[in-house]
Amino acid sequence: MEWKDTLNLPKTAFPMKGNLPNKEPEYLKRWEEID
Repeated sequence: MEWKDTLNLPKTAFPMKGNLPNKEPEYLKRWEEID
């Protein structure tokens, strides 16, 4: 059995990384387009 199979990690449609300074401009741009 693989170690990763024993972990209860959520399956998400978005990356679970903490690189907010790099991604924040993209998020803000997308939110502006949605509004």
